Amino acid sequence: MARTKYKRLMLDPKSSALVLIDMENDFCKPGGKHYHPDGVDEVIPPSATLLDRCRQAGVETFFVQSVRDADSPEFTRFGNAPFILRNTWGSAYIDELAPREGEAVVEKNTHDCFYQTRLDALLAQRRILPETHSIIVIGIVANVCVYHAVIGFHVRHYNVIVPLDCCAGYAKGRRMLETQMASPAYSYNVSVTKSDRIAFESAEAIARAAVRG
Repeated sequence: MARTKYKRLMLDPKSSALVLIDMENDFCKPGGKHYHPDGVDEVIPPSATLLDRCRQAGVETFFVQSVRDADSPEFTRFGNAPFILRNTWGSAYIDELAPREGEAVVEKNTHDCFYQTRLDALLAQRRILPETHSIIVIGIVANVCVYHAVIGFHVRHYNVIVPLDCCAGYAKGRRMLETQMASPAYSYNVSVTKSDRIAFESAEAIARAAVRG
């Protein structure tokens, strides 16, 4: 089978944002209640590299943190075993991708990073607008919370970029995300790529490169 060729994307850091989804100990580390090494370990290094590049370039960064309370309907009504409980090791971001002082952390209590969260308000406050900004989405799990985040930005008419090598989950979940986003319903404003195909340049440099062809 032919290897997928991902196009190179040149982004202006001043009009880009990185959104990390749920890279927390319960999902990403041994001892975590939903740790799956075959779908997680390989994405941590490229995710950390991309985060570092974004920080160096001045890209605005948002950390979405999934948190549950003991009385969450997931546990009390639907019978799931408790995980990512508030103020526990399990719900904390992993050390490799931990937020720094001043970086925005958005708590969510469902798979959807927009539902009853402050993400919309933060984006508006920081003037990260669909008309001006591209959003890079990475995290866990590719076909669950990452998918919901991509859809959330998609329906808000942002340009969305999904580097698959930074999206954790089983292979079939990553394939689902890639296949779904390649369909005409999404592909007009969602680009699936790899993190090493993303470069950051000023708007002026991008314009010069476009003129050169």
